[in-house]
Order: sequence, then structure tokens, then C-alpha cells
Amino acid sequence: MRIRTKFGSLGLIAVVTFLLCVSFVSTTSAESEKLTVRVMTRNMDAGTDFIYFMDDMSLEDALYATIQEVIESKIPERAALLAHEIAMNKPDLVALQEVTTWKFASESGTIELNQLNWLMTALEQEDGAPHYRVAVVQQLAEIPVPGVASFADYDAILVRTDLPPGQLDVIGTETHMYNDIQYFPLPDFDPIPLFRGWIGADIKIRGARFKFANTHLESFNYPDAYPQLNQAEQLVADLQDTSLPIILAGDFNSAAPPAQYPPDATPSYAYIANHGFIDAWSSLRPKADYGFTWPLFWEDSIPGPTGPIERIDLIFSMGPKALWIKNTGFDSLDGLYASDHLGVVADFKLENHPPAPKKK
Repeated sequence: MRIRTKFGSLGLIAVVTFLLCVSFVSTTSAESEKLTVRVMTRNMDAGTDFIYFMDDMSLEDALYATIQEVIESKIPERAALLAHEIAMNKPDLVALQEVTTWKFASESGTIELNQLNWLMTALEQEDGAPHYRVAVVQQLAEIPVPGVASFADYDAILVRTDLPPGQLDVIGTETHMYNDIQYFPLPDFDPIPLFRGWIGADIKIRGARFKFANTHLESFNYPDAYPQLNQAEQLVADLQDTSLPIILAGDFNSAAPPAQYPPDATPSYAYIANHGFIDAWSSLRPKADYGFTWPLFWEDSIPGPTGPIERIDLIFSMGPKALWIKNTGFDSLDGLYASDHLGVVADFKLENHPPAPKKK
């Protein structure tokens, strides 16, 4: 009887131990599966590419044509389309570029078209949309034409706020301006500096930490691409200062292979990829699915091919592994798109970067 009882006790202990181990493994596995993050990058489109100022037009005519084009681009309606797009994909973090504020003088007063305000309002009104706040925003350029119009350009990062407490926290933000800038030439006037930079947010998800960075590299690559490449070099150097895993998103204006549009066939993409950053799209879709993101349409009456011809909206990572990626923004409303760019949304695995041990 004792021997039987002894073995019975050992058997019971073994069973209990097994069940505890199974429970621990299952819980650990479930928590591991939760250590993912979904990010999106989105160029909001200013509504113009400013090409009228480079045509054989007077400054007054170019300004008028640009103002008309921006108004006709329907910024409020495009913001609503983007809000719906975000609601459908539910990213935890959104990197926004070309977030502009336009002000136009009129007989009835100043007309203001603030893309960020319109987007945040549309998100609040969108059924089923997650809740977001602006985690960090940076003004890049401001161009006033006294008594006529003004233009300001921003980058921004949105973060979800409707998750349970402790699920997603911003533990720090930063803004940086690039040292190298390009200048936009205007006939008979001083050239206008085109400021660029990058912004970041240090994120904690259930204890796992990483840096989410957003940039908009120079698009005006004439007569050469060196300002853009210098910006890419500064970006990579700046990000080396962090010990955190990195997810880097933005409009890089440097086409991923195969580059088919000469002005954007710059060395910046290769420089970033050769310095430890993995292009999420090419890592998950290495064959034939090029994932072109620009342009959905051409602005400033420029003729061009129908449909995107290059991939310049990119998501890189250093550390987190991409699990899934797709383009967004294909839907239109009576021919109106949210932007001339497609968006990119991706999921990343963070389990290789677990929570730090709790302090005793």
C-alpha cells in the first residue's frame, strides 16, 4: 500500500507539474503572440507638386494655378477617405508625411485647410475607428506670400489611445532637422529652402520597447541627389545613438529596386539597406510583387503613365521581424483618392525584444 501510495503521489505530482508547465507554455506563447505591432506610413499629399512655378508662367499665374489646384484637390474629403482607410486597418502607429496647412486670402476672410486637423476630426467621426492622438509633430517648411497665401509642411506620428492601460505607451519623442537642404528655384526671386527632418517616438508595448521613426527625404533631386543622400546618411547616423530596436517608416523619395523613374533612382535606398535596415516589403515579397506606391495620379497637369511606377513609401526595421505587409489606399470616391501615394501597413514581431526584468 505504501509503495502504491508513493507512486500515486509521484504520479499526481507529475500530472500537476505537467499541467503547470503546459499552462506556463501556453500563457507564454499567448503573450509572445501578442508582442506584435502594426504600423502604417502615409503621405497625405499637399494637393500640388509646385511644378507650375517651374513652367514658363508668371509668378502670379503660377500661384493662382497652384491655389486652384489645392482647393480642387478636396483636402477635407481626402482626409475622410484616409480616416476610413486607417479605421479599416487599425494600425497602432501611423507615420504621416506631407501634412500641410494652407491659408488663402479671400473676400470673405482667410480660408484655412489644415490637413492634420481635418484628419483627426474625420477619425473621430469614422464609425469603428480606433482612437488616436498626435504623439509628435514637426514643422519643416513655411512659405508665406503676404496678403495672398501661405504654406506650411509637417511630419507627424499618430498613436492609438483606445487600447487597455499599459498596452501601448509613448515613453519619449524627438525631432531632428537635416543639415543638408535643397533649394527650390524661382525665376527672379531668391530660391526657397526646402527643410526636411525626421521624428521619432519611443514605444512600449506590454513592456517590449522600440523606436518608431518617420521621415520624408528630399523629393527635389535636381541637379543631383546629394542633399537627399546626405539626409539619409544623417538619418542612419542619428539612429545609431539608440539601443532600442527600430522601425523606420516614411516617404523616402528613393525608389526601391526596380527603380523605373529616373529622378527617384537615387542611392539613398541602398545606403539605408546597406546599413542594417531591412526593407519589410522586399523581405516578405521578394519575387515580382514590386509594391509600387506612387503615383496614383499626376498633379500639375503633368502627363504620365497610369498607375504607380515606383516604390518610395517604405517601412524598414532593425531588429523587429516583419510578419505581414500590404499596400492601402486603392479605394476612391467618384475618382477621388486620399493621396497620390498608396499607403503601406505592416505587422512586426517583437518577441525577440521582450520586456525588461522587473526591478525587485
